[in-house]
Amino acid sequence: MSVSQPPTRSGMPFTEARSCKEWLNALPLTNIPQAQALVLDSLRGLNQGDFDALERLKCMELMRDKIAFLQGEQRSRYFGKSLPLSANDNTAWNTGRTLLEEMEAGYRACLPDAAHNAALAPHAALIAQRVTRYIGAQMLFHAAVYRRFDPALWTRLHQQYQQAEAAGVATEAVKDSLEGTDDGISSPVDAYVQVVLIQAAYLSEMTAPQMDFAEALLRMWVRKVRVLASPKEGAAPAIHPLVVDPDKPIGARPVAHADLAGQHRIFDMEGISLSLRKRIHGLQNEEEPAALGLPPQSSGLDPLSQMQRLHKLWCEGAPPRPPAKESDVKAAGLVFGIADIHFFVTGGKIFEQPDRKRELTRQEKQDIEVFGQVTSRTQNRMMAEHNFTVESWPVIDEMRGAWRVQRPASTSKGVAIGRLVAMRMGDAAPFFLGMVSALSQETDGRIIITITLFPGRPEAVPLRAADSRNRANAKWVEAFRLPPLEKANIPASLVVPNGVASRGRGIELWLSDGNTKETTVYEMLEHGTDFDRITTF
Repeated sequence: MSVSQPPTRSGMPFTEARSCKEWLNALPLTNIPQAQALVLDSLRGLNQGDFDALERLKCMELMRDKIAFLQGEQRSRYFGKSLPLSANDNTAWNTGRTLLEEMEAGYRACLPDAAHNAALAPHAALIAQRVTRYIGAQMLFHAAVYRRFDPALWTRLHQQYQQAEAAGVATEAVKDSLEGTDDGISSPVDAYVQVVLIQAAYLSEMTAPQMDFAEALLRMWVRKVRVLASPKEGAAPAIHPLVVDPDKPIGARPVAHADLAGQHRIFDMEGISLSLRKRIHGLQNEEEPAALGLPPQSSGLDPLSQMQRLHKLWCEGAPPRPPAKESDVKAAGLVFGIADIHFFVTGGKIFEQPDRKRELTRQEKQDIEVFGQVTSRTQNRMMAEHNFTVESWPVIDEMRGAWRVQRPASTSKGVAIGRLVAMRMGDAAPFFLGMVSALSQETDGRIIITITLFPGRPEAVPLRAADSRNRANAKWVEAFRLPPLEKANIPASLVVPNGVASRGRGIELWLSDGNTKETTVYEMLEHGTDFDRITTF
């Protein structure tokens, strides 16, 4: 059947599962946005039309596979992109979000028939699992662009799980080749656990690869989690388990045993804790991620720090974070990018190779001939050519070691988790280094970033690779040295561009007296999107 054929009933291009399959196979996959629009129109028609109950479910399953493919093809338009998205990418994201909403609505339309229709009753667990999946998919879709979602999604999620429990199908196994475990099997409780735990990972603080890694771990280990209606016997009272209150439109939170009451659902994380600790121990002993059974998503990031973070959030009952307070400072000066930051940290010096003398420009030579030195006017003109700027960002609030600031509408710079930033709190104040540690798009369109500052005032220092394989062609690059804070037991560290340093690799520093110093990378403290923060020995 061609997609250009006239609709067959009430504007629909298909009437049952067989013709739905034919129509889906004829979609124009050379034009993904067009295919998405066609599927969305038909999905809306399916949800609003009068279909046989079993045929409706079959059509939903067929459309599920096709929509998953289309969404995957569009994923790079918005996932992992700097914010704000371009107009076209934002349109692609909105289309994807609407498809997920309609998929939830379509499976939800099957729920009433599953209770009394003999043909659909055997599929009650599958329908419940699919509804749960699509609620979670909407949450994750918002997280992909750091956008807040409607808390009503939490209400629908908790209600759906309670209904599955009441119907006795919560633990019933169903096939899920798209989002299930490696064996393609899932259940309503598995889907519920995955949704709750991935949201408990504080996705607003994670990059796209880190989100993918956490998802992959959950797919491997979701069956290790048990959802309990009451605390385990003999559980240590000091431990704050991860708990969901189905009556509240929020996710899981650590709750003290003494505060558990009512319809709380307690997540027994003992199995996942053991699996995480085993891998953490292996990585600390320099075992390879693949040998530890970690998923391919572990490449390209620091799996050790990520699993330590997840263990703290999921298994250790991490206490609530201290509330932010209003700041006395109304605006902060921000600089992004290592080259720009170096310029301002050095007080306005353009970076040059320290072991080479630059050829003077014609204007510089004329200044020296006439005035005996390069004039400030010439220096300012040369600086302007590089377009180094400090942007003023309104301060929302502050907490210990971190500040929340709002992206001004006038800026052209995009923002992303893990980017290096320099910040000063006043026109004459010194710059301190930090990173974008959290990001959120508010419902009113504002983009708020959290900047976590590194301890110590930075000193600019040229740096290059010192190992024999890379030294010959290695150029000096901008880097920064942060002093030790002995009272706080914080070692000295270096902030370097991505790719320059790795554990055990030699690096060379150019000192202020003109000498050089070789050292070796010891530990990676931070792995950002455009920098690394390291210690040496």
